[in-house]
Amino acid sequence: MAFGNTSGSQTLTANGAVGTSGKPIRVFNATVVSGAAAAAFQLYNNTSKTGTPIISFDGSALRSVTATYEDGLLFPNGCYADLGTASAATIEFRVEK
Repeated sequence: MAFGNTSGSQTLTANGAVGTSGKPIRVFNATVVSGAAAAAFQLYNNTSKTGTPIISFDGSALRSVTATYEDGLLFPNGCYADLGTASAATIEFRVEK
């Protein structure tokens, strides 16, 4: 697969698309910041929560938790982040062609 020209990180404070909506996205890591309660966080293979959840993990109250994927996880139909009760999430990714 050829690499796209867009990569970097994105910080979300609400549910939304990671990178360009609907484009193939490879996620290398996700850091979730929880507020007063532990956060449940999910990344979906789609442009909304109707897609297949690929990444799902829980944070710890008042802490950040990072999940790293060495070779990256591919979201061929786009990547949508559901922050659940998290305060914010930062996702490092690359848009692929």
